[in-house]
Amino acid sequence: MQVAVDKGRPVKKIDTHHHFFPKVYVDAVGMEMLASVMPNGRAPTWSPQDALAMLDANGIQEGILSISSGPPLPNAATLLRQCNESAAELRSRYKGRFGSFASLPLPDVDASLKEIEYCLDTLKVDGFIIFASYEGRYLGDPSFEPVLQELDKRGSVAFIHPNMPPYAIPHVAPASVLEFPFETTRTAASLIISGAVTRYRKLRFILSHAGGTLPFLVPRLSLSISMMPGLVEKIGDPLAAIRSFYFDTALSAGSSTLAALAQVTDPDHILFGTDFPFAPLTAISMFGHVLDNITVPGIDMPSVYHGSAARLLGRI
Repeated sequence: MQVAVDKGRPVKKIDTHHHFFPKVYVDAVGMEMLASVMPNGRAPTWSPQDALAMLDANGIQEGILSISSGPPLPNAATLLRQCNESAAELRSRYKGRFGSFASLPLPDVDASLKEIEYCLDTLKVDGFIIFASYEGRYLGDPSFEPVLQELDKRGSVAFIHPNMPPYAIPHVAPASVLEFPFETTRTAASLIISGAVTRYRKLRFILSHAGGTLPFLVPRLSLSISMMPGLVEKIGDPLAAIRSFYFDTALSAGSSTLAALAQVTDPDHILFGTDFPFAPLTAISMFGHVLDNITVPGIDMPSVYHGSAARLLGRI
């Protein structure tokens, strides 16, 4: 389906932040867990028919499927393999409507390396969803080095998604409201400070929800890094590291957010995302209306909607 934006220029949207719930996953985690991360306390539901209806109603050609964050899973390698194969089956059944960011059984590094090989060589996935932290360790931790190294060798895409943080949630709001953006910011900072972003230049990182609070903290983070002994010599220009990230618009469509992104990253590193089905249909429609009518210097909406993701994911 096509929509008209930017004075009538037709574009196709690619939704890079589109979750799905295969039955094997729902059976493992339970609807109560899915409800626990929602501000309204009600679990979202998902079906291929619901997803296709949302895509069509919002002028979206393709949704890139991913399993959202959840609790540690028993037999994670087996369960997530089944989830990845379920996504592959949906891609085959609905050609051109779905892509896939496969799940990895982290923090099990050996099992994750096997899954990377299988998913890229057999399932031909578009990339991988990786969560902000595992067992209190953020992605710049040395324990994740073999996984990042393999993804870099393969020139892959890592979609970084927040998960429940390894600390007690303050009694202010549900974790998804404030802690999730903070977690994305923490893991992005850990990737920069550890030098992972500099070392693994062929690995493309997408940060969920416009990078959390990272775009607004760039001056503070950059100054702090310059004051840490030997760090600039190790990682190079922190602003260049930040600019290398990709950022999606899920739950983040607004002039202030996009204006901040335009200052800290290249225009073709901003990607359209909805966060379906965690974002309700009313929110997707509202954010879509904002994006369709937004004017921010340096932001080209057809590229946000389609061109940038098409280049990143090999759709051109």
